[in-house]
Amino acid sequence: MPRADRRGRSRTQPVTTLLVAIAVMLSTAGVSQAAEVTDYASLVAHAQALSKEPYEPRKVELPPALQGLDYDAYRDIRFRPAKAVWRNAGLPVEAQFFHLGLYYDTPVEINLLTSDGVQRVDYSPDLFDYGSNPTPTDIDKSMGFSGFRLHYPLNREDYKDELIIFHGASYFRSLGAGQWLGLSARGLAIDTGERSGEEFPVFTKFWIEWPRRDAHQFRIHALLESESVTGAYSFLVTPGTTTKTRVTATLFRRGEFAKLGIAPLTSMFHYGEDVPRPRNDFRPEVHDSDGLLIHAGDEWLWRGLVNPKQLSINAFQAKDLHGFGLMQRDRDFTSYQDLEAHYHQRPSAWIEPIGDWGEGAVELVQIPTRNEVNDNIVAYWRPKDGLPADQPLKVEYSIHWQHDELAGPDYGRVIGTRIARAGNPEGNHRYVIDFAGDALSELPTDAQVNADVSFPPHFVVAEQIAFRNRETGGWRLVIRGKLKPDSEKPAELRARLVTPDQQPLSEVWTYTEPAT
Repeated sequence: MPRADRRGRSRTQPVTTLLVAIAVMLSTAGVSQAAEVTDYASLVAHAQALSKEPYEPRKVELPPALQGLDYDAYRDIRFRPAKAVWRNAGLPVEAQFFHLGLYYDTPVEINLLTSDGVQRVDYSPDLFDYGSNPTPTDIDKSMGFSGFRLHYPLNREDYKDELIIFHGASYFRSLGAGQWLGLSARGLAIDTGERSGEEFPVFTKFWIEWPRRDAHQFRIHALLESESVTGAYSFLVTPGTTTKTRVTATLFRRGEFAKLGIAPLTSMFHYGEDVPRPRNDFRPEVHDSDGLLIHAGDEWLWRGLVNPKQLSINAFQAKDLHGFGLMQRDRDFTSYQDLEAHYHQRPSAWIEPIGDWGEGAVELVQIPTRNEVNDNIVAYWRPKDGLPADQPLKVEYSIHWQHDELAGPDYGRVIGTRIARAGNPEGNHRYVIDFAGDALSELPTDAQVNADVSFPPHFVVAEQIAFRNRETGGWRLVIRGKLKPDSEKPAELRARLVTPDQQPLSEVWTYTEPAT
């Protein structure tokens, strides 16, 4: 999708305080009475009822002045911060909204859950500064918005930063302290990478719980709809250096589809250290994430991301999933040299399942891209049994939007992958993998570390050797090998560092050598 820019439940306030705050809020964003959904249980019932009805996409007819907006014109429509919900209510959080337009053409209804009932936030042109665009007139207040964001003082007490953003389909992004917006999460992925085409479910309605004055967590409910699925979602957002979003989802099948993706993450990888940079770009690397990390059973697995020449889909089977995520491991500014994009400060996102997710696979979809404008990386959990037709599927998980990695093994981690391609078919490629970590650097000088490399029969390894990297304090693993000349399929390579008795010293490095 194009990128528009690159603990405990909070309780409602006493009615007397609430009425005063509503009066203040009415001077900013307008509200009106709404009904039907008052908590998560009623939202689940609502989603179940909708699953028995045909899907009716919501569209809105924009006034002529706002039709056909290009990217720059749409970005010129800005919400007026002074009109934010809770702007003058003395609460720790504020809500701002996004206008419909460009490819954000599905109206989103936004409600506030209060102890005095459900209050719907009404659209009004007065909420926005239209910049160079004409200000629309004669628009019904029920038109809705294209999304919203919550602001919270993440980095300093006197300024409320963007905390979490819901904008477009079922996409949402969050930030921890000191981070810049990067990868996104999604509510659900359906038929991602399938030849039939991907279906994009949409969050069509939101209910934001009114926060306490001393709140440090914020809860949001959302209705998800598509031709094939309906879903009730609840998000509990806990700000911090690592911001955590706890997600509860109850899904109902509405129609037929081939593939279900749970807890999807979407990111961008243009190029990295394993390939030469484009001639027209001064930056050494350009990416929001540089690898997929998976923890299943006793194994940690690292798959570095690539910008493939053609669509690439990999499935990593797992019976006991502890977590997975798209990570930005390289935090060195010199790796990017970008003073505007701040790629070294983009968050990693780690999915931590709550409860037993059963059997399934983590799938990684990598799509070719010629630039950094489009997200081309998707990772999600594909449950073995999918979504039954006769019963709901409930899943819970937490997303950790982190800067310093909280996930990962105590032993060596992959910190770099570099590949030297042979100049002719007879030569071997050279794969150079660097591992680092306290456990490796603390090994005695005479420690024996072996390379454990696995590969399919149609790939030939000429050499595999591990040795200490004195510059990093870690170890370097070098593999020389190539596909057999008559091979027409790619080869999956796996490698790790082990002791002489095969005890792991590092996570598993994986790579797909493409067929020529």
